[in-house]
Amino acid sequence: MEIYGYTELQATSNFSFLRGASHPEELVGQAAEFGYKEIAVTDRNSLAGIVRAHVEARAKGMRLIPACRLDLLDGASLLAYPTSQEAYGNLSALLTKGNLRAEKGECHLYRRDVYEHAAGMKFIVVAPAILDKAFEFDTAFKNGLREYRDIFGEALYLAATRYYHGDDAKRLHRLDQLSKNLKIPLAATNDVHYHIPARRQLQDVLTCIREKCTIHTAGFRLHANAERYLKPQAEMNRLFRRYPEALLHTQEIAAACRFSLDSLKYVYPKEITSEGRTPQEELTRLAWEGARRHYGERIPEKISASICHEL
Repeated sequence: MEIYGYTELQATSNFSFLRGASHPEELVGQAAEFGYKEIAVTDRNSLAGIVRAHVEARAKGMRLIPACRLDLLDGASLLAYPTSQEAYGNLSALLTKGNLRAEKGECHLYRRDVYEHAAGMKFIVVAPAILDKAFEFDTAFKNGLREYRDIFGEALYLAATRYYHGDDAKRLHRLDQLSKNLKIPLAATNDVHYHIPARRQLQDVLTCIREKCTIHTAGFRLHANAERYLKPQAEMNRLFRRYPEALLHTQEIAAACRFSLDSLKYVYPKEITSEGRTPQEELTRLAWEGARRHYGERIPEKISASICHEL
């Protein structure tokens, strides 16, 4: 079987509070063991985990793709990947807007917010995990998908994920139909929530805390299995052997996202001066003006000496 390149573009860390069951470093470390060259950490409405993931990736000789999952109040969730420093600024501004309009710990975002900050980003739409009784995606999702396509154009992809609910074959077939009908490429993901299967029990406990229930009463609020772990590339090839283009598109997205946190540095703001003065001349003028306002024209000698010393 031919092995296609694959990059995991949907990994949730414990910076998605009460959802992810692995540290960012653990996800990156496991990816390195499997021979991944890059990985994206996509926490919910947050970039909080990417710094630790970036540091670990650099130590492992890998590359982190800065990204996040945008959970919207009026539309399907989007995985967002800035392709440049400017796009990263757009994503940061978008998250700031959502945080400012919500209570602490929440982020309220709408479709229009994303549209206003979408420049320079790639997006993957997260499709519903289950089909309806007619084995179809609901009309609201399909209509929203068309709107996303009209707005994002070639920057948009559709997530193809196996959830092992018993209808994976039909669900992937429906996704493939949508992909072809709407001309939105498929991109394979594993919706990773932990780096190894053994963390599934911890993830169940986190879900119960989040949902305020017990293990015995959690029911369908828990993931149905322990498959949300980071899988080797060969295993992802086996799972998506009928949809190799979905694997290839993960490489396409990764190749487009060349922005790195290493490119960020502090930029000292331009000094505000008047009448062509240098910053030092402006500071001197303001200091003596302030002294005269406070002491009048007869500034005490001790104060004058202190100002001269500080300047």
